[in-house]
Amino acid sequence: MINRLLSISRRPEEGWDPVPRRYAETYSCKEWAKLDTGVVDRIEERMGGLAGKRVLDLGAGPGQYAVEFARRRAQVTWHDVSRVYLEIAQKHATALQVPMEFSLGYLEDATRMLAPSYDLVFNRICYYYSRNDRRFARIIYDLVRPGGYIYIWNWLQTPQGLAQMSWKRRFQYYANAYCGVKIGHPCPPPGRVPALLRECELEWIEVLHPRPGCELILAKRSSGVPQACQPTRPELPFE
Repeated sequence: MINRLLSISRRPEEGWDPVPRRYAETYSCKEWAKLDTGVVDRIEERMGGLAGKRVLDLGAGPGQYAVEFARRRAQVTWHDVSRVYLEIAQKHATALQVPMEFSLGYLEDATRMLAPSYDLVFNRICYYYSRNDRRFARIIYDLVRPGGYIYIWNWLQTPQGLAQMSWKRRFQYYANAYCGVKIGHPCPPPGRVPALLRECELEWIEVLHPRPGCELILAKRSSGVPQACQPTRPELPFE
């Protein structure tokens, strides 16, 4: 509720930006420098190619992955809440001469601002910025066409990290983990996001934890035939 009220009063289209320009520029340089094209390689292989596919980078930040998808001839939509990141992503897209669409708004605004039926919704290290974990999982699912793909790279709260938090941040984490109440931007508890996606109709889902505090999810939405949302093949590495 608190995050919802703040989002009503702080509107990006009216000039509000949660990311200071100096921080955005520094962060963008680091993120572009460590762009992992292997992530896109593996997604492209699973999807049988990216050319002509509709891709939504939801929470795209400085746009390094959105631009990489566009370089591979996907039809890409960049969506983020920060106007500074929008400017940075546009600059890179122009420099590399790749066409992209840009949409400025909160993560939850995507369903209102964008037409659904994407072949891929790509959400990287920003799931915790959503206002409600359950509703956001459904938003991502609804934006994907039947037979389309979902990729989520999610941060989790480790026990060691939780022990080092202030009492305020621990309260925020536990309120979300046990009551579903989000105050600020706590990371979801381990396993929550895959469990929420499994409540939807999926053909398969794969989940990996390549290192502590990191969760990688790749799922394929059902093509239309109702079925249990459980993996129909072994969980294979994709990262």
